[in-house]
Amino acid sequence: MKSLFTIVKFTAKEYIKKKSFIVVNAIMILIIVALCNVPNLINAFGSGEDDDKLKVQIVDNENILNASSEMFNEIGLDYDIEYFNNKQLEDVKKAISDEKIDIAIALKKVDNTVAFDFIVKKDDAFSDNQTTADIFSNIIKSVNTNRLLLQENASPELIQAVNVPITYEIQGLEDNEGNQNFMIAMVSSFILFFAVYFYGYSVSTSVSSEKTSRVMETLVTSTTPTKIVVGKTIAMGLVGLGQLVGLILVAIVSYKLFIPSDFDIVSKILSNLSIGVTDVLICLIYFVLGYTVYAFLSAVTGATVSKVEDVQSASTPISLIALISFYLAYFTSTTPNSSASQFASIFPFSAAFSMPGRILAGAVTGGEIVTSIIVLIVTAVILAMISIKVYSAATLHYGDRLKIKDLFRLYKQK
Repeated sequence: MKSLFTIVKFTAKEYIKKKSFIVVNAIMILIIVALCNVPNLINAFGSGEDDDKLKVQIVDNENILNASSEMFNEIGLDYDIEYFNNKQLEDVKKAISDEKIDIAIALKKVDNTVAFDFIVKKDDAFSDNQTTADIFSNIIKSVNTNRLLLQENASPELIQAVNVPITYEIQGLEDNEGNQNFMIAMVSSFILFFAVYFYGYSVSTSVSSEKTSRVMETLVTSTTPTKIVVGKTIAMGLVGLGQLVGLILVAIVSYKLFIPSDFDIVSKILSNLSIGVTDVLICLIYFVLGYTVYAFLSAVTGATVSKVEDVQSASTPISLIALISFYLAYFTSTTPNSSASQFASIFPFSAAFSMPGRILAGAVTGGEIVTSIIVLIVTAVILAMISIKVYSAATLHYGDRLKIKDLFRLYKQK
């Protein structure tokens, strides 16, 4: 047990000390902090709130409403409104042409009712203009209603009650919570894929680098191949898990420190999420099992080469398996209840990428989860036995990279 712990400590320490590991983590932290500061940068360098408002001039030369600019701005909060009861319409049109204002509204009476001409520079964006005209129709109606209530000596409380907007909430027939979880499921699938594959790949680079430095010769004489393979797998898994947890903590702290409390986009997304502790634990289990499967495959790859630069070409079969499995999980995620998605959740090389997404989308049963985990455990054990046997025969091989047929031959001999 002591030798296993020594290998875990040695492997993890050597990987953490690498410049590439330090640089990648520093870059990831900077990216997270920068993304969390995007709202602050928008507020700092963006235009002011008043500049974003459409500039509107209302011309009421007949003094139909007998209103003021303040009355309009109290209701039309999203617009910068000026009210005139003595201004030439031609001057207003020229201001639109010179882009000093965006919209002009000329009030008039038609059959003893209030009407208006809605004047803009261009009428090609008909739908947008129609929407804005409808909004101002309601604004003008509210101002006119207030005027009539004042004429009837209505109380300020009654006028305020009349102006309270009616709130509404859009509800679709589909489960919005499930849709929100589905988006999180897609993100988690990407994270799990990169974490599982690249940390598994790191096992092969660790093995090959030690072969290059002849450290492996010392290891195999002082301990067993089983402890070497398992120790390196545990070490890289702990490093990967620690890195993921660390980056998640950085993201949480950065969110608390830098994201404004009134940033609607983030608060709206987070308020619609429904992820429990059980969901997080299940994703963690699939990360561990998925990583274990690919790590044992990668250990064999590292033993088949004598130089670190050959690891990438030797890992091509594993890369193809990982990519095909990921895309199988990705493309079936749009139909989580389909037979293809169920297969991707059971197939051991894609289960770690597919099943967490289906769980978060609420499209999986407890029996499927148990079956998937059992298949992953059995696959990991089988691959561990094969990897250890092949590793013990190939680890002291130097020279050209071993081919698949050579591995089979060594496996039979061992």
